[in-house]
Amino acid sequence: MSRQFIRRAALTLLLGLAVQGLAQAQKVADIKKAGVLKIGAQVAQVPWGFSDKSGKLTGYDIEFAEMLAKDLGVRPEFTPVTVANRTAALLTGQVDVLAAVVTILADRQKVVLFSRPYSYLETVLIGKAGTPPMKSYADLKGLRIGVPRGSVQDSSVTQARTGATIQRFDDDAAAVQALLSGQVDLAGAANSQLGPIAQVAGAGKYEVKLVVARGFQGATVRPGEREWVGYINDFIARKLASGELPALYRKWIGQDMDKDLPATGETESALPRVVAK
Repeated sequence: MSRQFIRRAALTLLLGLAVQGLAQAQKVADIKKAGVLKIGAQVAQVPWGFSDKSGKLTGYDIEFAEMLAKDLGVRPEFTPVTVANRTAALLTGQVDVLAAVVTILADRQKVVLFSRPYSYLETVLIGKAGTPPMKSYADLKGLRIGVPRGSVQDSSVTQARTGATIQRFDDDAAAVQALLSGQVDLAGAANSQLGPIAQVAGAGKYEVKLVVARGFQGATVRPGEREWVGYINDFIARKLASGELPALYRKWIGQDMDKDLPATGETESALPRVVAK
């Protein structure tokens, strides 16, 4: 028996076992019949999913998922997931949907089915409100900018050769703290940091000065679940039109939601975009 044959046989066996481990595609009626929507969510990711002082799970993704469950007429049931295990939890049937800060990326589109975006994360430069507006990297000359080391902000500002002084920190929180203490003029972070900043410094004291890049998040279901993702797409469209999703975004992210969101999560239009020049 040749080694090549053995390799092929082993590969076939592994593929077979993998397929057996995948959950079967479900329909909306299955969820309604069960009376529960099983949601995979990150539970230690402020402001998307976390426990408040009373121990209650809350956040943007949590409230979004609760709205979806209510629309279906079922109760929500949350399963904690991480970036490392969330896709496996979905594909093996532990959850019906992921609302877990899953950015729509080309390689992920090959593995799971994304809804149209229901939120987005922007990589931004944050500064004091009332300071001169910024339209491009050219406006950064002479400023002190704090960025998380090795981040999109770091690489983008460095490669742009802005003439700014770049100070590198371990994470978003450290860069933001440097801004609040006056160590830097601008901090590179996710736009979701605006809420926590407002809690510390007061509402309206800091704002986004320049958007570097944007990534869209979609609710995630298993491949082949066309009816299910169609329902979610319709739900998102209705909640955008009613103003409920924009209000939720303002509540948790601290800024107005862009009205021009992609109408699908399955094409290049939903992939991350570089904004600043």
